[in-house]
Amino acid sequence: MNAYFMIVLLSFVLFFVVWGLGWLLETLSRYVLSTTRNPGSRAWYMLVGPGVALHESSHALGCVFTRTKVVEFKPINVTVEDDRIILGYVRYVNPSSTLKRAVINLAPVAVSLVLLTFFALAATYLVPDSHLGGEAIDLWQYLIAIKADPMLLSNWMLPVEQIGGFVYEFLYAFSGLTVISPLFWIVAFLAMTIMFSNAPSDVDIRNAKTGLLFIVIFNIIWLSIAYFLPAAGYVLYGFYELLAVMFALAIAFAGLGYGFFILVAGLARIKTPFQLIPLLGCIGAGIALSLQAIGTLAFQTVVSIGVLVVLMFILLLMKSTRAME
Repeated sequence: MNAYFMIVLLSFVLFFVVWGLGWLLETLSRYVLSTTRNPGSRAWYMLVGPGVALHESSHALGCVFTRTKVVEFKPINVTVEDDRIILGYVRYVNPSSTLKRAVINLAPVAVSLVLLTFFALAATYLVPDSHLGGEAIDLWQYLIAIKADPMLLSNWMLPVEQIGGFVYEFLYAFSGLTVISPLFWIVAFLAMTIMFSNAPSDVDIRNAKTGLLFIVIFNIIWLSIAYFLPAAGYVLYGFYELLAVMFALAIAFAGLGYGFFILVAGLARIKTPFQLIPLLGCIGAGIALSLQAIGTLAFQTVVSIGVLVVLMFILLLMKSTRAME
């Protein structure tokens, strides 16, 4: 085993992890959020609607990319047909090409990956003294250069350590926004929205299964090549290294989306207006820590979120403040 083999393996595995996290988030939302069970409500349009619109827009973009004719495009449209609720759709002339069908149906995965990476880097640029964008490029170049150094190449855990450290650095940098910044909450909401858009429908999986099979077979073949002949990585110069960095950022950003989802799910089980208490307590703690300059920005964020969790937990335990199921 060698470092390049591990880079290819990480890219392969993280592709399905990111896709699976989108599916899991959408599935969980249907069980724990009444919002997702009431399409068309005001809360639904605020929380779930943007993700649906982005998902369908991604399919439409896939049609444009493959030059497939779009017959009708409604990114968000709550309608009932028989016993089904249709939340949005893209109707297009189904191409005969298996590759084109795969591109169209896997487009939400690609779009969500690009958006997750873009917002992840953009968010950290708003933090003072953060240069994560440049460090992402440095990491990409470093992973490429590993193949040229026999000692580094023999250390198969090196990519895991480097990418893991980069993910930690991203989360640390993002926490520097602190909870008193509206951008902290906006970015977390965007992360959840993008993860919702990444969720594959049954139709997506069915139509993309040939493309997925091709991805699996190609990666298995390339893993075999990478294992025995890592220098072959220069043929796909920087490709898998770039995917590894992008997927790592996507995983980190997805963590923010899941955190925001847990917050929404918890607050949804608290009566109005008691829902404001955890949020006000969180922001109040953030302001107090900032004014007193206690600890680092990351420390202030962690403590403030801790206050929110504790207050939310207390309100959920009290029957008088817990919403009826």
